[in-house]
Amino acid sequence: MNMSYKEKSLIASLGITLLIFGWYLYGAFSILSLNPELPGFVEIIILIVWIVVLESIIQSFIAIKNKSQLEDERDKLIEKVAYRYSYGVLSVGIWFLMMQILFDTWFDNHLMLTTPYGMFHWLLLFFVLSEVVRFGTQLYYYRKGV
Repeated sequence: MNMSYKEKSLIASLGITLLIFGWYLYGAFSILSLNPELPGFVEIIILIVWIVVLESIIQSFIAIKNKSQLEDERDKLIEKVAYRYSYGVLSVGIWFLMMQILFDTWFDNHLMLTTPYGMFHWLLLFFVLSEVVRFGTQLYYYRKGV
């Protein structure tokens, strides 16, 4: 399968996002009911530094092996469509959490959702899901065409 520079870059970003945030969110949600405290600021900064370092290393290897191509109208259209789907996922997630806050009596069995720790991680999950949808949509349209 012959992939373009953009596709390789998107696959690398998707993989890093799923690996780092998947690992972090798995650990966070597995202890959510045991630890009602917010994560430390340093913990979040370390997570972001890991993402930046891994992205820069992998993207530089991809850039060395492939010659970067100029963006054209097709690239901009694909990005526009991907951002629209990503925005939709993020909007649905935030609306879900807002409704959950308003109607928290409906979720008596899931009190971990209403804690600040739980809300933080649910918001982070929806941000990561919107990024995954954006990467996936771009990959799909680069393969299928617009």
